[in-house]
Amino acid sequence: MAYRAAPTKLEQHATNLLKGNLLKKAPVWLHAVRAIPPGPSIIRSRNPNANLSAQTDIEKQLFSNTQSNTQKSTTRHKQKHLRTRPPRPAPIVYPEDRLRRQFYKDHPFELARPQVLVENRLGLNRTDYSQLMLPDMLPEEVTGETVIKYQLHLMTEKGMTERQAYAKATSEFYEIRAQQEEAERQARSQLQAAIEQVEQKPWTKLALELEEKAIKEGQEKIMI
Repeated sequence: MAYRAAPTKLEQHATNLLKGNLLKKAPVWLHAVRAIPPGPSIIRSRNPNANLSAQTDIEKQLFSNTQSNTQKSTTRHKQKHLRTRPPRPAPIVYPEDRLRRQFYKDHPFELARPQVLVENRLGLNRTDYSQLMLPDMLPEEVTGETVIKYQLHLMTEKGMTERQAYAKATSEFYEIRAQQEEAERQARSQLQAAIEQVEQKPWTKLALELEEKAIKEGQEKIMI
Protein backbone atom coordinates (compact mmCIF):
# COMPACT_ATOMS: atom_id res chain seq x y z
CA MET A 1 0.00 0.00 0.00
CA ALA A 2 1.40 3.40 -1.00
CA TYR A 3 2.39 5.86 1.70
CA ARG A 4 0.01 8.77 2.11
CA ALA A 5 1.38 11.83 3.76
CA ALA A 6 -0.75 14.02 6.00
CA PRO A 7 -2.06 17.20 4.32
CA THR A 8 0.21 19.41 6.44
CA LYS A 9 3.30 17.36 5.47
CA LEU A 10 2.52 17.08 1.78
CA GLU A 11 4.93 19.85 0.71
CA GLN A 12 7.78 18.44 2.85
CA HIS A 13 7.17 14.94 1.55
CA ALA A 14 7.38 16.11 -2.09
CA THR A 15 10.56 18.07 -1.29
CA ASN A 16 12.22 14.98 0.22
CA LEU A 17 11.35 12.95 -2.87
CA LEU A 18 12.99 15.62 -5.06
CA LYS A 19 16.14 15.64 -2.90
CA GLY A 20 16.39 11.86 -3.09
CA ASN A 21 15.98 11.94 -6.89
CA LEU A 22 12.85 9.84 -6.59
CA LEU A 23 11.02 12.60 -8.43
CA LYS A 24 12.71 13.93 -11.55
CA LYS A 25 10.47 16.98 -11.81
CA ALA A 26 8.61 19.03 -9.25
CA PRO A 27 4.81 18.59 -9.33
CA VAL A 28 2.85 21.48 -10.78
CA TRP A 29 1.01 21.97 -7.50
CA LEU A 30 4.12 22.26 -5.31
CA HIS A 31 4.45 26.07 -5.51
CA ALA A 32 0.75 26.52 -4.76
CA VAL A 33 0.97 24.24 -1.71
CA ARG A 34 3.99 26.17 -0.43
CA ALA A 35 2.18 29.48 -0.84
CA ILE A 36 -1.12 28.25 0.66
CA PRO A 37 -0.49 25.26 2.95
CA PRO A 38 -3.45 22.90 3.44
CA GLY A 39 -5.16 22.40 6.76
CA PRO A 40 -4.79 19.37 9.03
CA SER A 41 -7.73 17.63 7.33
CA ILE A 42 -9.27 17.70 3.87
CA ILE A 43 -12.71 17.43 5.46
CA ARG A 44 -14.26 20.77 6.17
CA SER A 45 -15.76 21.31 9.59
CA ARG A 46 -19.48 21.84 9.78
CA ASN A 47 -21.02 25.14 10.69
CA PRO A 48 -23.40 24.37 13.58
CA ASN A 49 -25.28 27.62 12.98
CA ALA A 50 -25.99 26.93 9.30
CA ASN A 51 -29.67 27.30 8.49
CA LEU A 52 -30.03 24.35 6.10
CA SER A 53 -33.83 24.44 6.09
CA ALA A 54 -34.06 28.21 5.49
CA GLN A 55 -36.42 28.53 8.44
CA THR A 56 -37.35 31.87 9.89
CA ASP A 57 -36.80 32.68 13.58
CA ILE A 58 -40.48 32.04 14.32
CA GLU A 59 -40.39 28.66 12.59
CA LYS A 60 -37.27 27.71 14.56
CA GLN A 61 -39.04 28.50 17.83
CA LEU A 62 -42.16 26.59 16.86
CA PHE A 63 -40.32 23.48 15.68
CA SER A 64 -37.37 23.48 18.07
CA ASN A 65 -38.62 20.32 19.81
CA THR A 66 -38.04 18.20 16.73
CA GLN A 67 -34.48 19.43 16.32
CA SER A 68 -33.66 18.98 20.03
CA ASN A 69 -34.88 15.38 19.96
CA THR A 70 -32.71 14.72 16.91
CA GLN A 71 -29.65 16.20 18.61
CA LYS A 72 -30.24 14.12 21.76
CA SER A 73 -30.51 10.89 19.81
CA THR A 74 -27.31 11.79 17.91
CA THR A 75 -25.45 12.41 21.19
CA ARG A 76 -26.59 9.08 22.63
CA HIS A 77 -25.51 7.36 19.41
CA LYS A 78 -22.02 8.92 19.65
CA GLN A 79 -21.64 7.86 23.26
CA LYS A 80 -22.66 4.31 22.42
CA HIS A 81 -20.49 3.99 19.35
CA LEU A 82 -17.14 5.67 20.00
CA ARG A 83 -15.60 4.58 16.72
CA THR A 84 -15.08 7.43 14.29
CA ARG A 85 -17.57 7.27 11.45
CA PRO A 86 -17.31 8.93 8.05
CA PRO A 87 -18.99 12.33 7.81
CA ARG A 88 -22.52 12.40 6.49
CA PRO A 89 -24.76 15.22 5.35
CA ALA A 90 -26.71 16.86 8.15
CA PRO A 91 -30.44 16.10 8.13
CA ILE A 92 -32.58 18.82 6.60
CA VAL A 93 -35.89 19.18 8.43
CA TYR A 94 -38.65 21.44 7.13
CA PRO A 95 -41.44 22.68 9.41
CA GLU A 96 -44.08 21.32 7.03
CA ASP A 97 -42.87 17.74 7.52
CA ARG A 98 -44.50 17.28 10.92
CA LEU A 99 -47.70 19.02 9.81
CA ARG A 100 -47.83 16.86 6.68
CA ARG A 101 -47.49 13.62 8.66
CA GLN A 102 -50.33 14.59 10.99
CA PHE A 103 -52.68 15.72 8.21
CA TYR A 104 -52.30 12.63 6.01
CA LYS A 105 -52.53 10.40 9.06
CA ASP A 106 -56.00 11.83 9.74
CA HIS A 107 -56.95 12.12 6.03
CA PRO A 108 -55.37 9.13 4.22
CA PHE A 109 -57.86 9.26 1.34
CA GLU A 110 -56.53 12.65 0.28
CA LEU A 111 -53.43 10.83 -0.99
CA ALA A 112 -55.63 8.91 -3.45
CA ARG A 113 -57.29 12.06 -4.81
CA PRO A 114 -55.92 12.85 -8.31
CA GLN A 115 -54.07 16.16 -8.68
CA VAL A 116 -53.13 18.20 -11.72
CA LEU A 117 -49.33 18.62 -11.74
CA VAL A 118 -49.25 21.52 -14.19
CA GLU A 119 -49.27 25.27 -13.81
CA ASN A 120 -52.47 27.01 -12.83
CA ARG A 121 -54.52 29.20 -15.12
CA LEU A 122 -52.31 32.24 -14.51
CA GLY A 123 -49.09 30.29 -15.00
CA LEU A 124 -47.82 31.29 -11.54
CA ASN A 125 -47.00 29.24 -8.46
CA ARG A 126 -49.06 30.13 -5.43
CA THR A 127 -47.21 31.97 -2.67
CA ASP A 128 -50.10 33.67 -0.82
CA TYR A 129 -51.55 31.42 1.89
CA SER A 130 -53.33 34.08 3.91
CA GLN A 131 -56.56 32.30 2.90
CA LEU A 132 -57.19 28.64 2.25
CA MET A 133 -59.02 29.38 -1.01
CA LEU A 134 -58.26 32.65 -2.77
CA PRO A 135 -61.08 34.50 -4.59
CA ASP A 136 -59.91 33.38 -8.06
CA MET A 137 -59.53 29.71 -7.14
CA LEU A 138 -61.81 26.74 -7.73
CA PRO A 139 -62.71 24.31 -4.90
CA GLU A 140 -60.92 21.42 -6.62
CA GLU A 141 -57.66 23.42 -6.56
CA VAL A 142 -57.54 23.17 -2.77
CA THR A 143 -55.48 20.09 -1.84
CA GLY A 144 -53.94 18.65 1.28
CA GLU A 145 -50.71 20.55 0.63
CA THR A 146 -52.71 23.79 0.56
CA VAL A 147 -54.12 23.00 3.99
CA ILE A 148 -50.62 22.32 5.34
CA LYS A 149 -49.24 25.62 4.02
CA TYR A 150 -52.27 27.47 5.36
CA GLN A 151 -51.79 25.90 8.80
CA LEU A 152 -48.14 26.95 8.79
CA HIS A 153 -49.21 30.50 7.88
CA LEU A 154 -51.61 30.61 10.83
CA MET A 155 -48.86 29.45 13.19
CA THR A 156 -46.15 31.82 11.99
CA GLU A 157 -48.19 34.91 11.09
CA LYS A 158 -51.26 34.71 13.36
CA GLY A 159 -49.53 33.31 16.44
CA MET A 160 -51.81 30.26 16.75
CA THR A 161 -50.70 27.02 18.32
CA GLU A 162 -50.36 23.91 16.19
CA ARG A 163 -53.66 22.49 17.48
CA GLN A 164 -55.60 25.73 16.95
CA ALA A 165 -54.22 26.24 13.45
CA TYR A 166 -54.96 22.60 12.55
CA ALA A 167 -58.57 22.91 13.76
CA LYS A 168 -59.17 26.14 11.82
CA ALA A 169 -57.51 24.92 8.60
CA THR A 170 -59.32 21.57 8.56
CA SER A 171 -62.72 23.11 9.36
CA GLU A 172 -62.43 25.46 6.39
CA PHE A 173 -61.18 22.55 4.30
CA TYR A 174 -64.28 20.50 5.15
CA GLU A 175 -66.55 23.37 4.10
CA ILE A 176 -64.78 23.66 0.74
CA ARG A 177 -65.00 19.90 0.17
CA ALA A 178 -68.73 20.00 1.01
CA GLN A 179 -69.28 22.79 -1.53
CA GLN A 180 -67.36 20.80 -4.15
CA GLU A 181 -69.38 17.63 -3.53
CA GLU A 182 -72.65 19.58 -3.66
CA ALA A 183 -71.67 21.17 -7.00
CA GLU A 184 -70.74 17.75 -8.41
CA ARG A 185 -74.04 16.30 -7.17
CA GLN A 186 -76.04 19.07 -8.86
CA ALA A 187 -74.10 18.59 -12.10
CA ARG A 188 -74.85 14.85 -12.09
CA SER A 189 -78.55 15.43 -11.39
CA GLN A 190 -78.81 17.98 -14.21
CA LEU A 191 -77.10 15.59 -16.61
CA GLN A 192 -79.39 12.74 -15.57
CA ALA A 193 -82.46 14.95 -16.01
CA ALA A 194 -81.31 15.97 -19.50
CA ILE A 195 -80.77 12.34 -20.49
CA GLU A 196 -84.19 11.32 -19.18
CA GLN A 197 -85.83 14.18 -21.06
CA VAL A 198 -84.22 13.04 -24.30
CA GLU A 199 -85.17 9.41 -23.71
CA GLN A 200 -88.83 10.34 -23.18
CA LYS A 201 -89.21 11.36 -26.82
CA PRO A 202 -90.81 8.61 -29.00
CA TRP A 203 -88.26 8.86 -31.78
CA THR A 204 -85.45 8.53 -29.26
CA LYS A 205 -86.92 5.34 -27.81
CA LEU A 206 -87.37 3.94 -31.30
CA ALA A 207 -83.76 4.75 -32.18
CA LEU A 208 -82.53 3.04 -29.02
CA GLU A 209 -84.63 -0.05 -29.73
CA LEU A 210 -83.32 -0.27 -33.28
CA GLU A 211 -79.76 0.14 -32.03
CA GLU A 212 -80.16 -2.63 -29.44
CA LYS A 213 -81.75 -4.89 -32.08
CA ALA A 214 -78.83 -4.30 -34.47
CA ILE A 215 -76.33 -5.06 -31.71
CA LYS A 216 -78.03 -8.35 -30.84
CA GLU A 217 -78.18 -9.41 -34.49
CA GLY A 218 -74.49 -8.63 -34.89
CA GLN A 219 -73.62 -10.66 -31.82
CA GLU A 220 -75.66 -13.62 -33.08
CA LYS A 221 -73.86 -13.54 -36.44
CA ILE A 222 -70.49 -13.51 -34.67
CA MET A 223 -71.48 -16.49 -32.52
CA ILE A 224 -72.51 -18.44 -35.63
